[in-house]
Amino acid sequence: MQSKAKRKRSTRLRIYACIILAILVSIGFGVAILQRKAKSTQAPSSTLQEENSQIVGMWWSYRDVERDLQNKTAEESEAIIAQALDHMQSLGVNRVYVHAVSFTDSFYQSSIYPRSAYLGSNPVDMLEVFVRLGHARGMKVDAWVNPMRSIKVEELSTFKQPQLQQWAAENNERYRLVDGRYYLNPAYPECCELIKNVVDEILSKYDVDGIHMDDYFYPVGTERKFDAYVYGLERSKNEELSLEDFRRNNVNTLVEELSQVVHSKEKPLLFSISPSGNIENNHEQLFAWPEDWIAQGSVDVLMPQIYWGFEHPVKPYEETMRAWLAMTQGSNVKLVPGLAAYKIGKLDYYSSKDASSEWVDHTDILARQYEVSMQAGCAG
Repeated sequence: MQSKAKRKRSTRLRIYACIILAILVSIGFGVAILQRKAKSTQAPSSTLQEENSQIVGMWWSYRDVERDLQNKTAEESEAIIAQALDHMQSLGVNRVYVHAVSFTDSFYQSSIYPRSAYLGSNPVDMLEVFVRLGHARGMKVDAWVNPMRSIKVEELSTFKQPQLQQWAAENNERYRLVDGRYYLNPAYPECCELIKNVVDEILSKYDVDGIHMDDYFYPVGTERKFDAYVYGLERSKNEELSLEDFRRNNVNTLVEELSQVVHSKEKPLLFSISPSGNIENNHEQLFAWPEDWIAQGSVDVLMPQIYWGFEHPVKPYEETMRAWLAMTQGSNVKLVPGLAAYKIGKLDYYSSKDASSEWVDHTDILARQYEVSMQAGCAG
């Protein structure tokens, strides 16, 4: 017979699994973090955040916009967003990360970037609606910005952003093509200034609670020609400077300058980054060094995308999570693992053959990930 403790744990895990499945079926949005148990009633709007100091977050991405809001009216959009927030809050979510900039476009009323094509004919100011309705429910709303990633080359003719159009026409090193997509080059102050101006515009116009960035820094496979000229200029000043360190410094500078913009405001705001869960890939492919951001005090929350199960042969969840937690220990940076609800019930083609069916064979993976993370001392 099972012990009482084991029976309690088994019951608790079944509850967690139901929460996860409810998220997938009822909402379908990307999940950042799951709470210990679902709340069946809406929490009082003025006390939710104070009662639950854990960050229980959910991402609302451009893919959700494409699926749920494209070509809708403003009235329809508001109803859809209200229902989405109600679903989120019924599950205990207290912070929503809303895409504001995905591909140097905007899901808000911007004077810098053109309106996102993912909205289609929809006239809604999506960020305004999320902030207004989210705050009415006592939820925090962060604006999610992809800083460097821009449009595909075939979209250039219809893309109305004069500065980027000019750089593309000039084949300017500030705006570079990688595998058919343009990226801003953070080696140039003009690019960093553009990104900072966008963040400042959001913070000046909207009562958001933070700025969130994800894992798009230098694109995977960035060749030397991406920044050969400006790197050469820097090498003329310091012959010992490697290309890897040059790009690492550029990312660190961008992160620090964005942090300064966020923390220059009177309202206390969180600056969070959601890097790849693979620490080595961050270093070697994206030139992103979260250790540096922690050391320079430029990030408040790290949300690594630890999208692997417990049986993954290279990056098993618990071991990977603890490596990230060790990185943040002794600092003021909160660790909030990002989880992969989209994998539930599906074969993991990025795993080994022996572990590829883990997400099919086990329905409680996210529940167990939450449990071990909270026991280890994660912040959400």
